[in-house]
Amino acid sequence: MKILFLIQKPQARGAEIFASRLGNELIKKGHEVKVISIFEGNYELPFSGRLIRLNRKPTARFSDLKGWKELNKIILDFQPDLVQAMGADTLKFMVFSKLLFRWKAKTVFYNGSMISSYIRSGLVKLFNQWLYNQVDAVVAVSQASRKDFEEIFRFKKPHKVIPVGIVKESDERILEPVENPTLIHIGGFTFEKNHAGLLRIFSKVLEKQSKAKLILIGDGPLRPEIENLAEKMNLNPSIIWKGSLRNPFSTIPPNAFLLLPSIIEGSPAVISEAFFNRIPVVAYATGGISELIQNGQTGWLIQKNKEEEFAELVLQLIDKGQKEIELVLDQALDFSRENFLIDKVGEKYEEFYRKILN
Repeated sequence: MKILFLIQKPQARGAEIFASRLGNELIKKGHEVKVISIFEGNYELPFSGRLIRLNRKPTARFSDLKGWKELNKIILDFQPDLVQAMGADTLKFMVFSKLLFRWKAKTVFYNGSMISSYIRSGLVKLFNQWLYNQVDAVVAVSQASRKDFEEIFRFKKPHKVIPVGIVKESDERILEPVENPTLIHIGGFTFEKNHAGLLRIFSKVLEKQSKAKLILIGDGPLRPEIENLAEKMNLNPSIIWKGSLRNPFSTIPPNAFLLLPSIIEGSPAVISEAFFNRIPVVAYATGGISELIQNGQTGWLIQKNKEEEFAELVLQLIDKGQKEIELVLDQALDFSRENFLIDKVGEKYEEFYRKILN
């Protein structure tokens, strides 16, 4: 098969990282894969194939005739069997190009979130309904994402749940355990990740664990705002700002805790990556997270916006110590091995693609 992935831009975001990893796996399986980025970005994606940068302007996303024509030219040259839009503006770009230039490749939309959370009006819903009616199939990252999508759009075409696949990194642990309690957050600085809530939770932890540290890994549009908030809350002495990292888990001590108080999530790969790296996870039960974390068995869940309970649970886990949570880490590792390795996920995509093409 010939497959084309359409991404927003080269950035350290889940959809772009996963497209790169899935593309690499499909290339290993003998398929031809290319990735096209619509907008400009400087992040070096882990993709072994050809990345085509269109460097279009985001301000022209509804009127980018030249960009849609460029995509058409690439499709005429490459002749892909499938074009998969990896969320955000890629769906509009793909649909407008196909309708205007009438190329024949099958189209797939990657649903990596909870779409209903972004529908602000009836007009927006109608426009998105029209866009989704133009595609041939949808892949959802979780049962929650699929249910949310079908309830709002009544989608009747092929709609498959396939989890986000991850690449197992080296088993070597680079860092030694640290003395002070260490809390980690990995994610882009966007409203979905709820960094403001994370800071409030961390401030409550500091009231009883004054030597605790919070390491923030990631970048994004809201980072300056969150940095200002941390300054106002007098938290900066206890926060380490790492920015985007290619392999963040190589920098995390083995006795750290990953905190994810997200308000919108589909199925974040960072959780299964934490499972592989034996890092305990505490998260809000948002979207598809409860399909990854079985409370008390593979991690710990708190109902959304329960910040006091979140902080109290983190304090309890810190007091338990690493040895007392080993069983949870063992079960999380087994669960991740069974479900999220990229080779198994790649096989599921192959099967789904063949179904669409046939």
